[in-house]
Amino acid sequence: MKHALNRNKVLLAVTLLFSMIAAAAGVLIALVLQKVIDAALQGDLQLFQRILLVSIIYVLMLCLTGFIHSLCSKALVRNVTVSIRERIFRGVLYKKTADFKAANTADYLSALTNDIKLVIENVLQPLLHTFQNAVIFIASLIVLLSLSPLITLILAIGMILMFTIPSLFGKLLQSRLNAVSSEMSRFTAQIKDLLAGYEVIRSFGLKKQSEQGFQQANQNAAIVSFAADRLFAANESISEALAILSQLTVIFVAAYLIITGHISAGSLVALVQLSGGLVGPVLVIMQNVPKIRSMKPILERIEQLAGEAGQPSESEQPKPVFEHSLEVRRLSFSYHQGQPVLKDINFRLHKGQKIALIGPSGCGKSTLVKLLSGYYEDYDGSVSLDGTEQSALDSESMLLLTSMIHQNVFLFDSDIKHNICLDEPFPKSVLEAALRSSSLYSYVRQLPDGLSTAVGENGSRLSGGQRQRVAVARALIRSKPILILDEGTSAVDRQTAYEIESSLLALPDLTLITITHNLNDELLEQYDEIWFMEDGRITESGRLS
Repeated sequence: MKHALNRNKVLLAVTLLFSMIAAAAGVLIALVLQKVIDAALQGDLQLFQRILLVSIIYVLMLCLTGFIHSLCSKALVRNVTVSIRERIFRGVLYKKTADFKAANTADYLSALTNDIKLVIENVLQPLLHTFQNAVIFIASLIVLLSLSPLITLILAIGMILMFTIPSLFGKLLQSRLNAVSSEMSRFTAQIKDLLAGYEVIRSFGLKKQSEQGFQQANQNAAIVSFAADRLFAANESISEALAILSQLTVIFVAAYLIITGHISAGSLVALVQLSGGLVGPVLVIMQNVPKIRSMKPILERIEQLAGEAGQPSESEQPKPVFEHSLEVRRLSFSYHQGQPVLKDINFRLHKGQKIALIGPSGCGKSTLVKLLSGYYEDYDGSVSLDGTEQSALDSESMLLLTSMIHQNVFLFDSDIKHNICLDEPFPKSVLEAALRSSSLYSYVRQLPDGLSTAVGENGSRLSGGQRQRVAVARALIRSKPILILDEGTSAVDRQTAYEIESSLLALPDLTLITITHNLNDELLEQYDEIWFMEDGRITESGRLS
């Protein structure tokens, strides 16, 4: 929040300046009313005409000032919203892989939507309203003191009560709003699961159960939100009751002063107007202060997400270079202090070598290749690149050395070209070579829109095989020295899979690791080595004779 306001400090200063001018100008209307009524009661037509002319000019200036203030405040809200969203997204984007996966993606979605909405509604806007009402309060107090110190004293006593009673709601409101944020995060997670599992729900006839689950989650979110709203309502009603009581007291005391001849009728109107300018701002401030205080846990959570990861800087660690070999010694790894997934693995992988990694499901093959590409850092043992320990290298650059093609391919909701190039510029010849090597060239040529064909959400308009071809082209076009196929051709037909793997095996400078269950002897013969994994260990290695 502070960072966002600091980025928009000029706009903030302009907003506060015009807020102050508009607030002070609004207070001075009470004096205009006093002069108008006194002139009317005195029967002074010339004075009345002069006041009318001044009033017209004054109202026009007030409208202009109010418009500028409103426009600036809305622009500030927009800029702060954009700034906070950018910081949260950057913070999430620059998290380490293990840290990112430690939280549900619904938590990130909730922070980018629900929590930011809460911050704008319960922090930024109340802060702006509090500042403006503080100016109104000070200006009203000055004018009130000049008109009647007695009424000012009466209002001061009322305000002390207004400050004391609603302040008791602060901690309870903080707890309720924190519960709202947590419940909305759970609600978002459940919606995400239900929408992502649409096909499972339809296939197993779970529409009624899913609808009931949604209704229950929806009700829970509404109940928690309403619990906070009830407390806000109690806070507001008590504050309003005290405000009305203070204003009624002012009216009766001012009326008595008129009867005794101490003030004029115009002064009565001015005092009533100013009492609203004194009590009203206190009412607004007392309603806003608990809101602002209650947002502390949510602001801390947003700051934690944005955090240091949201401020990426150039790493001082050396950039990884793969010219000779990647060596692994006594490598072990486990997730969250659980059972080891990898145990005492040792090998040396030379540049240009082609490795087939086979073994039963769950034996650790995918975990191993992720470690080699820099996804995880908390391993035991040694992973060195050309003699330099991986942990001493820049982890972000380490990821850029490796292309990985998974069995479950993710595609962005755009076109084929964007999903291959990912907004990077590539020469037409390089793009065409990647299309041919991935067996995607002939398919793209048949499409009316060619590379501009939309793929749909996560490639829903393409078949599984077509999605994998796009993923292969995406990897090949970058010419990274290490390519990992994690069942990367499982969704294509055998002939296409054979053509893709054969073209990859023919690239002399490409270091290839293929995780496969497709034990095609003709293909396996082309690999330099075959590693067999079982129970987190490489138990056998050699060539297919």
